[in-house]
Amino acid sequence: MHELICTGRVRPPDNLEYFLTQVFASTRANGGRRPRLFDAAYLLSRYRSEFGMADIPGPVQRVVFPIVVVMGRLLGLHRRFAGAPEPASRSRP
Repeated sequence: MHELICTGRVRPPDNLEYFLTQVFASTRANGGRRPRLFDAAYLLSRYRSEFGMADIPGPVQRVVFPIVVVMGRLLGLHRRFAGAPEPASRSRP
């Protein structure tokens, strides 16, 4: 394993910190391999103007993720993200 060290600026910083914290927490809760499906779909949809995951095929993000988000909302899974910072674009999924 190699260590990556980088510097940069992020605006708004709260969004990056929140997004990464949630992705890593979901990955850890899911056994350490990848974030839970709803969490990935919700976060990538909510912050689509700011972040992306190149490992997830475009059709999955455009077709499958919206369905997962709707189903997750119906099941109340989105409640764990209450208090999340607003996306920079101010649009919500």
